[in-house]
Amino acid sequence: MASCNNDDDKTATLDFEGQQWTALIDTAQYGGDLLYGSGKDTYAWSDAKTGISGGLTRAYGGEYGYSEGGVAISNYIDADIQNHATYFYQLAIPQSNGSKNFAVVYCDATLTLATPHVVRSMDVSPTTYQLGSTKFGDGYAASLAESGNLTITITADNEKTLEIDLARDGSILETWKTFDLSSLGEVKSLTFTMDGSDKSSYGVKHPKYFAIDNVVVEL
Repeated sequence: MASCNNDDDKTATLDFEGQQWTALIDTAQYGGDLLYGSGKDTYAWSDAKTGISGGLTRAYGGEYGYSEGGVAISNYIDADIQNHATYFYQLAIPQSNGSKNFAVVYCDATLTLATPHVVRSMDVSPTTYQLGSTKFGDGYAASLAESGNLTITITADNEKTLEIDLARDGSILETWKTFDLSSLGEVKSLTFTMDGSDKSSYGVKHPKYFAIDNVVVEL
């Protein structure tokens, strides 16, 4: 099933499980047909129970597919954060949360709800690429193992915001963690951006990827 209801507290959870989600997982992780080839023009998804939808941002017209940003479905697990911290492994996370599928957010992407609801919580994980770069540095971005920050900002359409640190003052998020989003109130959309202490004139240097799963929506 795409999501599951809990009748006791009237919520639904988007967990990305089921064949319809697995069919949206590209291969290879970089340059595959779904996210970069012919499929990129129609790559989008929606969940009937929670009313959440996502896909590619097509921020620059769509020619470059997922490279322009979006929310892509994945099931890749790769713990080799030292050797695989490159864009060739952009859909991988270092550790499973016990389920099969999840979604990878890249570069100023948005989740849209069919009607306004409170998004109660969401699980967040670093990706293999992002974590390797953040922890060890990569020749372009500096290691944040001792200082600095890399932060996700979630902006709701009601203009409320919430920050989630992937790294802050030597503390680095290395596995899945559940974050409470209820302070954002009723929302019609959530937009994810990333910023950090290590920047160039083009913005933050670290890879702007993270994974999400188990998005709980109040009905």
